[in-house]
Amino acid sequence: MPRILSLLLVAFLCSCERYPESYPPPEQRHPAEGLNPDGSMVVDLSSGDAQWHVVKDVEPGSPGDQWRWTTGRPTLRILALKTQNVKLKVDFALWAEAFKQTGPVELSFYVNDRLLDKVRYTSPGQKHFEKPIPSDWLATDVESTVAVDIDKLYTAPLDGKKFGFILSSIGFVE
Repeated sequence: MPRILSLLLVAFLCSCERYPESYPPPEQRHPAEGLNPDGSMVVDLSSGDAQWHVVKDVEPGSPGDQWRWTTGRPTLRILALKTQNVKLKVDFALWAEAFKQTGPVELSFYVNDRLLDKVRYTSPGQKHFEKPIPSDWLATDVESTVAVDIDKLYTAPLDGKKFGFILSSIGFVE
């Protein structure tokens, strides 16, 4: 009997299959936070992911809004895909009713807390700003901050809430 058990044990051990070594799944890589789904470096305030770029002073919008109100110093973060031959591009509007209260306004445009330019606007309406950014102001491995400071805010007469300008899009272009 012990002989049969020994033979059965040997047969059982010989029938065991050795499985290959197991390895953990590869590290999952997530897309960079500042990258838009289309790969552009411009944040369109009408897009659903625009709020992910907002650092401060941009009012939340509703789905389908083509623009957003700003307050003191709207600041957004954007990932630059390159550093050479890049311009800051901002599309915005100065509301005519606000302009009646504030008069001409000066906007200061910043990239990573560095002043790129100051522009005085003497009329309301749609505006476009575009200016080259020195290449050493940007990096491709971390998000950059872009900000626009307005010197005079509009104060709503009913509730006293303060507004700056209407922002449509902001970011980097070639």
